[in-house]
Amino acid sequence: MSQEIELSLYPPIWPAVTYFIVSITVFLLLYLGKLKVNKLRRYPLFIAYALLVIAIAAVQINIFANGYDFVSVFLHIDFDPYRYDSVYWGALFFSMLYLLAMPRNKY
Repeated sequence: MSQEIELSLYPPIWPAVTYFIVSITVFLLLYLGKLKVNKLRRYPLFIAYALLVIAIAAVQINIFANGYDFVSVFLHIDFDPYRYDSVYWGALFFSMLYLLAMPRNKY
């Protein structure tokens, strides 16, 4: 009886696709939140939302800077961003993109 073992040099694509879907969804929600905060024009809400956006962007920059250590310890996800170049550089891109969702100070 012959058993074939298939070794793949490429990692599976679905974790990277899931990462991008979640990151784009988070950006869209942050941007909609920005529009809502700008419309309400309340200063305490502006401060709280600005801190929230900075915290979420910090998560992305930590995924870029610390990789598997940050994802496994802080987020409790067994995922290695260093295996995927698109996720590694995408984390840097999303950390900068999330800053576009910062509300404007018109108060």
